Amino acid sequence: MVSQTKTPKSQGPSLKTDIMPNGKPNDEMNGLASPTDSDNAEKQLAALESNLSSKLQIDTEEVAKDPLLKDAVNNANANGGGFESDPLSATALSHSVNWDAIAGRQNSLNGILNGHPASAASSGSAWEAFKRLGPKYPPSLEKLVMDYHHRHSKSWQLVHDMGAGSGVVSPTLAKYFRHVHISDPNPAGTTTSRKLMSAWAAQNKKSRGRFTFSKEKPELGHDCVADGTVDMAIVTEGAHLADAEMLVRSAAQTLATNGTLAFVTYSPICRIAGTPRADEAIQRLFQAWGDAAWDVVCGGTAQGRKNFALGLDFVPIPDDLFDVSKTRRITINKGNNAFAVPGQEEANAADSRVHNGERRHDYSSEGQDDVARGWRQDVGPEFFRAMTAALMGAQQASKYEELFKEIEKITAETSVDGIHIGVEWSACVVLATKK
Repeated sequence: MVSQTKTPKSQGPSLKTDIMPNGKPNDEMNGLASPTDSDNAEKQLAALESNLSSKLQIDTEEVAKDPLLKDAVNNANANGGGFESDPLSATALSHSVNWDAIAGRQNSLNGILNGHPASAASSGSAWEAFKRLGPKYPPSLEKLVMDYHHRHSKSWQLVHDMGAGSGVVSPTLAKYFRHVHISDPNPAGTTTSRKLMSAWAAQNKKSRGRFTFSKEKPELGHDCVADGTVDMAIVTEGAHLADAEMLVRSAAQTLATNGTLAFVTYSPICRIAGTPRADEAIQRLFQAWGDAAWDVVCGGTAQGRKNFALGLDFVPIPDDLFDVSKTRRITINKGNNAFAVPGQEEANAADSRVHNGERRHDYSSEGQDDVARGWRQDVGPEFFRAMTAALMGAQQASKYEELFKEIEKITAETSVDGIHIGVEWSACVVLATKK
C-alpha cells in the first residue's frame, strides 16, 4: 500500500461550465457553486443581532421568501423567542451560512426536539436530524468528487443517491446530473427527500422529471436502477450502517464502465483549533454524551461501532470490479483516533479492507490544503446544544446545560466576535472507478 501526504493540488482539470448541465459558474470555486451557500445567507447574517443570548428577531422580506427558515423562526417565537427553547432555530443562526441545515427536517425533528429520547424507534430520525444539524459539506468536497468523476467519465446522465435519508446531498447532485435517483430504506426519509426535491424543482424550472425515489436498502441498490446505467453511486454518512461488501457489489452492478463509486463520512467529534481552553470544554461535552449519542451515530449495533471506528477502511473496493490504480482513499484532518468510538476497541488493522494497490492521501485544514478547505468551520455556541438535542432529544440535552453555558462563556471571552468559534472536523472519502 502506497501512502502519500499532501499530494500536488493540481490533480486534473477543474470542471468547466460547459460540462455542468445544471450548474452555474462561480469564479471562487473554479466553476463550482456550493449548494449550501444561500443567496440570502450573508444578508440574513448581517441582519441578526450580535448577541446570541438575545431574543430572535427576524422580520425581513428575505426571510418571508424562505418557508423553511420562516418555520424555524415561528417555532422559536411560539416558544418564547429564546434560542434555548428551539435548538433548530438556534442552529440556523449560529452555524454560518447554513440555511440548508434546517431544510426539510421540521416534521421529523419535532419529536426529537420536543423531548423524546433517541430510542431505538426514533434513532433513525435522530440520525437524520444530526446529519442536517451537523457540519455542512464544504464546496471543496463537491469539487473533489465532481472533479474525480470528470477525470474518469464524461457522462452526467444518472446518479444514484444510496441510503440518502432526507436527501442532504441530492440538490448538489442535481446540479450536475440530468437525473437523480434517491433511495432509502426508511419511508420517512424518502418522504422528506421527495418534499425537498419538489421544492428544489419548483425553484429550478428546468428540473421537471429529474427525480425518482424508491424505498430500498443500500445493499439492494441494484433493485432500484438498471444494470450498467448509473454514472455515479454515492453513499454519505451511512456506509457503516450497511453490509459494506453487499453495498459495494450492488452499486458495481448498476455502474456503467468508468462510473464513479463515492463514499463520504465524518466524525461527530470536532476540535477547536488554536484555543485549548475552548477545546477542553467541547471535549468534556462529548465525553458526557456517553453511549446514547453513539447508539444513534452507529445504529445501535456492535458492527456499526466497529465499522465507524475504521473511518472508511472497512469498505472494500474489489479489484475484479474496479480499477485499483484509480481508487483514492482520502482522509481530512485525520488526527489521532479521529473516528474513535467510546467503549469500542481501537481500530484493528486486520479489519481493514484496503487493497495494497490503492493510494492514500492525507490533507489538513491546518496545512491549508485545498481538499481540506472548509472542514474548519465557524459555529456559534448554540450549535452544540442543537447537535446534542438532535442526537438525544431536548430533555436529555438539558442535562448538559452547565456545559453549554461554559462553552458559550468561553466563546464570548476567546472568539474574535464573541459569537463564533472555529471548529475542525475529521472526514474520510473513498472514490473508485468501475472497470
